[in-house]
Amino acid sequence: MVTDIRNKIRKIVLEYGTIRDKKYHVIGKPFRVLIGAILSQRTRDAKTDEAAKNLFSVISNPEDIINMGIEKLQNLIKPSGFYRQKSKNIKKLCEILVRDYDGNVPKKREELLRLPGVGFKTADIVSLYAYGIPTIPVDIHVEIVSKRLGLVRKDAKYEETRATLENIFNKKEIPRINSGMVEFGQRVCLTARPKCYMCPLMGVCKYDKKNLNPPRSASVRPV
Repeated sequence: MVTDIRNKIRKIVLEYGTIRDKKYHVIGKPFRVLIGAILSQRTRDAKTDEAAKNLFSVISNPEDIINMGIEKLQNLIKPSGFYRQKSKNIKKLCEILVRDYDGNVPKKREELLRLPGVGFKTADIVSLYAYGIPTIPVDIHVEIVSKRLGLVRKDAKYEETRATLENIFNKKEIPRINSGMVEFGQRVCLTARPKCYMCPLMGVCKYDKKNLNPPRSASVRPV
């Protein structure tokens, strides 16, 4: 029974992962992935994209940021929010990259975690989307979806959530789990008010506050 439920979840998550990967996720240049991940902290995709487009229209490497005035950097990344703190972290980070890594982004997770503004999620985004290392970055959507579906304990912290999910899905599937759960979380399993009435996983979901009443204008959009 547990295997059947997990297989159903696996199928849906991977389908949504395919949708998102077509829009966003290919292996990218490590520096761009790292800065993009920092810009994405506590903001939405559209705002992250706008800030990244502004920034990378005028810079291409850590040296460019080091030579840039802090006010100009803040103005470029302002759409991403929290731009003052992010700009400070990006400045310091670039100085470390040039000083200690010849301008390159380190590949080891423990080295990434020592960089300013880099936490577990950002390090794992770089590992997966810059270096192709199979891991599951746990953002708000991954956490909420996995806990509502009963894949992870409700009080699990980041590292337990990541490790648990990586033990559930096989190595070939892991690179698409973040994409799948993020897309599913943005389309169906919304943080504040999930669209349970259109969810293909409603029958196996453990969430006890299901939203079963669609608005009159809502229409079910199958994957």
